[in-house]
Amino acid sequence: MIKMTSMTALAMAAGLAMMATTPAHAVSAKVREACGADYKRFCPKYEPNSTKARQCMRSVGKRLSVGCIDALADAGEIKKPRR
Repeated sequence: MIKMTSMTALAMAAGLAMMATTPAHAVSAKVREACGADYKRFCPKYEPNSTKARQCMRSVGKRLSVGCIDALADAGEIKKPRR
């Protein structure tokens, strides 16, 4: 299990919020692919780009898959977590 500091979790949550807020800041195909299963697992009852979906993904930030976290970090959406 990955241990993340609360600051890293906060950065990840902010990145998730930023990545879905506007079309001008479109999510890369790599992030969509890497985080799609996490979205389906944790937040399928919410529309993909809705405020509720972003809140849901933020609330499960520490449980996101390593692949999703890495894709978000590679895309510059969040700070690379220390492992």
